[in-house]
Amino acid sequence: MSISVENLKANLTNPARVYMWDVVIPSPVGGGDSNTLMLRCQSTNMPGRSVGNIAVPYKQSAGIQFMGKLTYSHTWECTFIEGEDANVFSAFYDWAQSQINDRDNIGIGDNLIKTDIILRLVTTKGSEYLSIKLIGCYVDSMADVPLAYDTEDPVRLTVTFRYDRWEKVT
Repeated sequence: MSISVENLKANLTNPARVYMWDVVIPSPVGGGDSNTLMLRCQSTNMPGRSVGNIAVPYKQSAGIQFMGKLTYSHTWECTFIEGEDANVFSAFYDWAQSQINDRDNIGIGDNLIKTDIILRLVTTKGSEYLSIKLIGCYVDSMADVPLAYDTEDPVRLTVTFRYDRWEKVT
């Protein structure tokens, strides 16, 4: 079978769109409204994974390669648009405070600060065709937010999450 533009078009009648997705945090740690966070998430990415390699040299040959261990970046970044209600900032600040309170330097424990986050990719008709669950997420960092008088852009808060692993759900 030859690969041509016609074959490609025939086999890819409805390509997935990079703008059709939702980030769902079913139960944000420390409070926060899951629907608000879902609606205000402006950008993210699909998490990656890789399998390292183990090179086994043999005498003067190039040797052979074996699969190594599975690795993730263990970080995942999302950018949220903030409203004048400060709901996004408050949700992630409260979550981070649960992890380590900046006044008394005490946290609430690993099993209570982590939650699962779901990245849902949807079709142009609104149905879900791919769902990825990031397991064991917590707030790693909230980036600096630039503010300036010379622009009318909305405030964007970038949050980096740490996670244990991810899996394809659907």
